[in-house]
Amino acid sequence: MGQPVADGEPGEVTITTLGVEGMPLLRYKTGDICKAYTEPCSCGRHTLRLSPVIGRKKQMIKYKGTTLFAPALFEIIHRIDAIKEYVVEVYNNEIGTDEVLLHITATNDQEETQNKIKAYLQARLRVTPHIRYIEPDAMQKLQFPDGVRKPVKFIDRRK
Repeated sequence: MGQPVADGEPGEVTITTLGVEGMPLLRYKTGDICKAYTEPCSCGRHTLRLSPVIGRKKQMIKYKGTTLFAPALFEIIHRIDAIKEYVVEVYNNEIGTDEVLLHITATNDQEETQNKIKAYLQARLRVTPHIRYIEPDAMQKLQFPDGVRKPVKFIDRRK
């Protein structure tokens, strides 16, 4: 924890106030996960560069040996035309590892559509999360719990 990572490997971002005079040295852990690059840029820069944010540390999911981030999972789900609405739920199983459950409202209930969704997720994620198909009214209750105005897309039930 707090150690540098290898070049091009994902790691947590820490910001330091080195350039400010008269201030104590402060370090802020943002919780963002980025990749650091030290090789010279094609534009001629030789300083450390950071990739775009891959995800947030609190949203990191270790599922069956694969590291997933909620925004990346959302992006994959958005590419599937057969899915109308979804909620991603993460929880711990009996032995304490992460499990992923996708609550999905599909465009139709045909088995062919369900197999297509499963195959696409397997190809893109290298793992297949548990999938639960629910009706639109149940999805509405899941996305908008009591008093919430913005739809909930990620539920973290891990301890």
